[in-house]
Amino acid sequence: MSQRIQRRRLLQLSGATLAATAAGCLGGDSGNGNGNGNGNGENTAGTPAYAEWVATVDGEVSVSYVDMVALNDLDSEEDDSSDESGNLEDIEDPMIGVPLSGMFVAMLTAGFGLAGPRLSDLIAFDEEQTNEDAFESSIDDLLITNETIVMTGDVVTDEIDSTVTAATADGSFEVQFEQTSDVSGYAIYEPAGDGQQETALGVSGNAIIQSESKADVERVIETKQGDGTRAVDEFETFDRLLTTGGNGHVVLGGYSPDGFDLENEQSSDGSGQDIQFEEFEDANGVVGSLTISDSESTADMGIDFDDVDDGKRDELESVLGSLGSDVSVDVDGGFVSASATYSDDALEDV
Repeated sequence: MSQRIQRRRLLQLSGATLAATAAGCLGGDSGNGNGNGNGNGENTAGTPAYAEWVATVDGEVSVSYVDMVALNDLDSEEDDSSDESGNLEDIEDPMIGVPLSGMFVAMLTAGFGLAGPRLSDLIAFDEEQTNEDAFESSIDDLLITNETIVMTGDVVTDEIDSTVTAATADGSFEVQFEQTSDVSGYAIYEPAGDGQQETALGVSGNAIIQSESKADVERVIETKQGDGTRAVDEFETFDRLLTTGGNGHVVLGGYSPDGFDLENEQSSDGSGQDIQFEEFEDANGVVGSLTISDSESTADMGIDFDDVDDGKRDELESVLGSLGSDVSVDVDGGFVSASATYSDDALEDV
């Protein structure tokens, strides 16, 4: 798959450019940043590094992940004549649709969550940046876990402090913060004054965490530090799902022993754009990822069911990798692992 098609088409189909999110939904702007590290989304065996941040909440766990470095490294030639924006709901192959939906969920959730503290442009892609008021901080990885935003990279804490504590205009959706405590090397910020929206930040030299409450932020910090239970340690099946389908540049998934609603996870951002795959309705967990290289894209997916009978197996084999080649679907009891390769026209045909 050519890099020109990859970058432009990924952004078109996910609908996830932060500029569109801010302009269309929020109507504000702030500083600009870029990611220039190594990322941790390479498609290699093992549990992905971002799992260190992920805990279980109310008996279930969800993740959306974007390797900002990998996507920024892709070309985005502006002379591409394609004007079609695409639609996630038109994608019938879940091995593409699920991870692209993860990118959409991650970018849109972060766009909203970071707008109040005026940090949204930390996750702008390179071509969306201006030189005015640029952040020195750079973000390598974006993770949404259980509705908490985690950005890792090189964080200049002084500039983040001055940005989030600056006064705001009357009637603005922006929120002025104040530092209220320190937790395990993280400065904790909460809204200054009364009547502000419920939100909190945790800031260190290598991560920024945002969520609705201080307790949520502290839980993620404790999980990363090893003081809280990680979801991969609590649920062996979730670890297997991440190992099978979570090592990619864009990822979406989750798990609950009582059943995981992938459709609900996609629509929880309030965008109204989601993909429905009936084949996953009775799954306990799904994790899918897409990895992009110079010549092709590859997708990996893990799915856990209580049981996979012959009918379910045939159903899955008919849709998994339906737009790809070199497709592999393996069933081990109730666990399904799949992989596929995608050529340069796979996304263009959607």
